[in-house]
Formats: sequence, C-alpha cells, structure tokens
Amino acid sequence: MKKDYGKLTADQFQEFIQILPEVFAKLREADELLALTPKARFDKVFPGDWGDYSHLYELPFDEHLSWVVLALNRQEEVRDVASSSDPQEAALAMLRQRDEVEDKPQHEAFTDEEVLTLIYSLNRTMQSMATYGRSISSLLQDLRENNDHDSLFKAIRMDRTVIGCPTAMRHLARAQIRSDKRFFKHLQAALKGPSKKPMIGLEPMRYVLLMLREMGLNDLSEKDLEHLMVDLLKVYPRAPGAAKNLSAQYQRSKKIKTI
Repeated sequence: MKKDYGKLTADQFQEFIQILPEVFAKLREADELLALTPKARFDKVFPGDWGDYSHLYELPFDEHLSWVVLALNRQEEVRDVASSSDPQEAALAMLRQRDEVEDKPQHEAFTDEEVLTLIYSLNRTMQSMATYGRSISSLLQDLRENNDHDSLFKAIRMDRTVIGCPTAMRHLARAQIRSDKRFFKHLQAALKGPSKKPMIGLEPMRYVLLMLREMGLNDLSEKDLEHLMVDLLKVYPRAPGAAKNLSAQYQRSKKIKTI
C-alpha cells in the first residue's frame, strides 16, 4: 500500500485527525469527572498514598506511555499492532472499536493509585501536545538542554505537580536564592493553569504538525503543506495568508527535537 505521508496514506491521515476532537473531548471530560467527584467518595475508592507522580514527566514520552500500557495490562494488544503488516491501519482498527474495548484487570504489580496517576499524567501530557505541540516530557527536556523557562511555565500550566520534578526544582531553587522576582511572577501566572482563551479549534492542527515531525516529513513545500492542512485534513481555514501562516508554524515545529 502506497503511503503518501510517511507511514500514513491520505485516508489514514484523515481518519486519525477526524478522531482527535472526540479523543480530546474525552480527556477533558475525564479531568472534570475527577475534579467533581466528592472528596469522601474519592477517598473511599482510592484510599492509598498518592506519593509523587511528577517524576514520570522526566521520562521520554514513549517510556511514559510504555508504563501506562504495562499498568493497564495491554502489552499483548500493543505487540499485535506493532507486529502487523500495517501497524497504522491496525491502530486505526482498534480506534474504530474504542467504545467496545473489554475491561481487563490491571497489572498486579500496580496499585489503584499508581494506575490512576499514570493515566492522569498521560492525559495531561496528551493535552500538552494539543496545546503546545509537544509533551510535558519534551518541555522539560527543553528546560534541561536550553534553560528555557518558557517551557517550564508551559509544563506547569498543564500540570502543577511539574513543580516537584528535579529539573524544575533546580531552577526554582536558583530563582529563590537569587530572589528572582520576574521568575516567580511568571510562576504565579503558570500556577493558574492553562489559558482560558478558546484554542480548542487549533488542537488538530498542532497534532498534525507533531505527527509530521515524528514521521520525518520535514521537507513539505508551502503548497503541499497548505493542500494537506486546508484541503485534505481541513484543520486550517482557507484564507488569505494561510500558506505563509502554516509554513511559519511548520518551521517552528521542525525545531522541536522530541515528541
């Protein structure tokens, strides 16, 4: 089967992107459900010690995802997809049946609290991909390698527990010792959480850019990029200057090293 876009055919690419709005709606719904669960009921269902899960963001995204797969006891399904003749089509086949997935006991090595925090942290990092075009792990990598505090504050906006990561604490300690008021002003803003601006409509576009980057499609022409985003995937409106705006986003995305 000819793959027009790296590992995906045009039809497969379209189907992935059409599924995304529902996926992100469910992620936000899960957040709201946890937040609105009465404290007494939550504590009864999950009575254990929560400890610290922010260390998961110090891992590369694929390792973070692997821990989630293991905790949910879904290694066999993932191996089947990876070993199929067309893994992308196999993944799509699973997504088409996402409402029919049978419940399966979690891995015996993980507590209920560990499973919940693994799933929750994956939820937050996936929302980071939609908001910033990269995972929380990637934002922290940028902080480690480039001392980019903007990446730190973005990560904290997505999950406030990031402040407990060793990478974040090193910068927090330095700012404390130096009485860096500017740093703490930005930190205070980041602790308020994600921006309330209506940015949901841009999520599919950011995810497409991430997918292009991960598939190594870094040499699309301005014309081909516009055709993909506007005509084929319909994640960007047809408007004057669309090609140049998309090209600018594409060039910025290509500079990001990891998912």
